[in-house]
Amino acid sequence: MSKTVSVDFGDQFIWAYDVSFGILLLEAIDVAGGMSQPEGAEVVLEGLRANAQVGASWAFALDDDRWSPPQRDLVHRIIAEAGRRLRKRGIMTRTEAETRYVTGNEPFALRFEEHIDGAVIADLAEAMNHLIHNDLPPAPNAGHHWFYGVEGGPLTIEGP
Repeated sequence: MSKTVSVDFGDQFIWAYDVSFGILLLEAIDVAGGMSQPEGAEVVLEGLRANAQVGASWAFALDDDRWSPPQRDLVHRIIAEAGRRLRKRGIMTRTEAETRYVTGNEPFALRFEEHIDGAVIADLAEAMNHLIHNDLPPAPNAGHHWFYGVEGGPLTIEGP
């Protein structure tokens, strides 16, 4: 089973660790609950929840063509805010994360993680913002792509 999710924008992408990616999206959904939302936001938020649940089984497009410009803007804003919240929250124990992040009445699958570092996930949110604005640094090796959401990251991994 893969642990990586392709996060795309235009013709560029990064890899994300599926646990960090899922927590980021679930936190972003929570952020959305406290702000005004454009028409059709509930469909977009359900899509984010589905992406969090399936993790590495689907690529995630930050410029999904099914989203209207206001919906796309909502997704970008809530991901950025979720990253800020997670950075502030810091390190969570497995129990804290399983209590906070629930999908379909079950704790979000954390693999074998014993703690979740909000700063690592915040780095993923920032990388997604850099991807949107086309200002990620180039990967240091040809044939490699950035991999975010892991301790000691970002790393690079081989990719298509």
